[in-house]
Amino acid sequence: MAEATLHIGGHRVHLSGGDTVGLAMSIPGMREFEVTSGQWSVVSDMEIRLERNHLSPLTSHLSPRWLHEFHILDGRQICRFGVDAEGTYYYTFDRYGMLRYKEGEGVDIDLHGNVEALRFALWTAYTMMGVRLGAVPIHSSVVVCDGRAVMCLGESGTGKSTHTHLWLEHIAGTHLLNDDSPIVSLVDGEVRVYGSPWSGKTDCYLQESYPIAGLLRLEQRKENTIRKLGVVESFAALQPSCPPSLAKDEHCMDLLADFISNVIEHVPVYRMGCLPDADAARLSHKTIIMC
Repeated sequence: MAEATLHIGGHRVHLSGGDTVGLAMSIPGMREFEVTSGQWSVVSDMEIRLERNHLSPLTSHLSPRWLHEFHILDGRQICRFGVDAEGTYYYTFDRYGMLRYKEGEGVDIDLHGNVEALRFALWTAYTMMGVRLGAVPIHSSVVVCDGRAVMCLGESGTGKSTHTHLWLEHIAGTHLLNDDSPIVSLVDGEVRVYGSPWSGKTDCYLQESYPIAGLLRLEQRKENTIRKLGVVESFAALQPSCPPSLAKDEHCMDLLADFISNVIEHVPVYRMGCLPDADAARLSHKTIIMC
C-alpha cells in the first residue's frame, strides 16, 4: 500500500491508498511538506485514505442532507456538501467522485484521476479535520516582517496580493509566506500562521510558521486609512475568510466560532481602506509592526 506523511499547519497528515497517493504527491507544493516516518514517534493527527470505487452515500441507507452547493475548478465543476443522520459529512464532485469525513475515522477520498479536484479535496479534508484540532485554512495573503506575520484578508479582487507585494517592494526584510490559504493555529497560547501546500496561483510553499502580528481586512478606497477593530467587528472581519462550508453546518459553525474567538482574543484585527501604492504598505507596517 502506498503512503506518505506530511507536516501541515503543525499537524501530521497521513495519506494511504493506491496509486492516488502518488498523484497527490505530484501536486505542486506537496513534496515540500513531506516528512519521513522516522521523524514521528506517535500516530498521525489526520488520516486520509485515497481509494477508488468504494464510497457511495447516495446508495446507502442514510441519505445526506445537502447543505451547500458551489462551483470549483474555475466554475467547471459543481461540488455539494452535506451530512447524514449519523453525522458523517460528504462532498460530491459531479464527474470525479466524492469525499467522506466521519468523526474519529478520518477522511476517505474516492476521485477519478483529476489532479485539480484532488488538490481541492485534500484541502477540504484538512479543513474538516483541522477545525476540530484548532487549525483552519484562512483565505489570505501573508507577509512576514521582523519574525512576525501580517495576514491580509478580503474578498477576491480587493487587493490582498497587491498589498503584500507592496510590502515586499517597499518594506525591507520582508518575505511572502503564502498567497492564498495558509493555516492558522493556536499553539501553547500563541496564534501562529503556517505556510501550506495551497497557495493559489503563486508558487510559495514554505514549511515555516510565525506568530501573527495582526489581521488586516482590506477595502479599496480613494485614500489610505486604518483602524483597529473591536471584538464584534473583528469576528465579522475574520469569519468570511474561513472555509465557507463550515458555516453551513451547525456543529462545524460552533467549532469555527470557538476558533475565531480564540484567534481574535490573541491577535489584533484592523480594517484598512487603501490605494494600491507604497504609502498603503508603509501605513499598515507602521500601525501593525512598529506600534
